[in-house]
Amino acid sequence: MSFFTKASVFPGSLGTFRYRFQRNGWLNKPDSTIQVWVYENTSFELAQDVETETFPWTEEGVEAIKAWLEQKLAERGTEPYRIPYTPKQHVLEQPE
Repeated sequence: MSFFTKASVFPGSLGTFRYRFQRNGWLNKPDSTIQVWVYENTSFELAQDVETETFPWTEEGVEAIKAWLEQKLAERGTEPYRIPYTPKQHVLEQPE
């Protein structure tokens, strides 16, 4: 529970499974929430396959976050971390 008091945004990953948390408000205060995103193996700003859910910032809400993330991890899967890279074809001209 206190993990979310250190900053308001937390990005993270488990291999290629990417997630991000953003807290709004303070622990156990009315209307305090934690929004969670999962997305593909790219930066959050460039991600297109994004799913999000918002949970109350309570003990029950944090347990629901864990369950939701486990479900999304099972659905999306993960691989060891890799940087997505598509090599470009370069044609070198040889002098005659």
